Amino acid sequence: MFKITHFDILKVFITLVCTGLGAVLPDDILNFFAAINVLTIGIIHGANDLYIISKIRKTTTKQHFGYLFVIYVLFVFIMVFALYRFPIWSLLLFVVISSFHFGEQQWYQKTIARSAKVHFFYAAFGFMLFALLFFTNKSQTAHIILEITQEQPPGYLFDRFLIFASCIFTIFLIIIYKQIKPQLFIQSIGILSLLFLFSQTSLLWSFSVYFVLWHSLPSLKEQATLLYLHDSSPIRSYVKSAIPYWLLSLIGLTAAILFIDNEIISLTSLFFAFLAAITIPHVIAIFLMHKKYIS
Repeated sequence: MFKITHFDILKVFITLVCTGLGAVLPDDILNFFAAINVLTIGIIHGANDLYIISKIRKTTTKQHFGYLFVIYVLFVFIMVFALYRFPIWSLLLFVVISSFHFGEQQWYQKTIARSAKVHFFYAAFGFMLFALLFFTNKSQTAHIILEITQEQPPGYLFDRFLIFASCIFTIFLIIIYKQIKPQLFIQSIGILSLLFLFSQTSLLWSFSVYFVLWHSLPSLKEQATLLYLHDSSPIRSYVKSAIPYWLLSLIGLTAAILFIDNEIISLTSLFFAFLAAITIPHVIAIFLMHKKYIS
């Protein structure tokens, strides 16, 4: 049975506070804290993907785990290459898969039966979030798309995307209304607070607040509970296990910053490209975790 928690209320309150900070603090300070939040909590929440996959596949030997590590790293490099070689299609893939992942994390409950229409609902919700974020930050979003793809998005793109996403979300909301009805009140309050955040603050700050507060922290808590159920301090055990992979991620990003010409692509665009490269393996790991529901 779904219950509104203190953290659900706290997320709304903190979002409103962050909206106020985003409206009064200089962009340089906001960008600094946004980057710190995403590079710490944001990346750590996805740093145990290999452990999740190894537990699902019941990998016990270091050799098998090493194979998984090599495959995982190769997958990330493939995504980096795809972003370089096929930037438009890669960004579309990132938006589609991330939409499902964000929706799944925000609405997932054990009481909701897994089905195609539920998965479409998750994706539709994520689409709507992206559409709201892009629509309220049109110029910044267009600039990043231009830098990554070398293609100028048409001016009507974000308006039409918002209309399309809202219609799709409404349709699937109606279809699975009975299953998600208990969550509707608090989720509606959350969406309104996020819309206020998106419309009043910059793209990077808006995304960081959503990504860390609404996605990464709940996901980290869920993973820690499932992966380290019998530990006295699951979150501490999770973070301890995730640190080596988190450091590898930061080393990879640092190398990209050092070797890529900032005159070709800005740090903000590189930042989003980096997130896109590591997101898809993470989405697969979490999907498998929910499918098996690790005990």
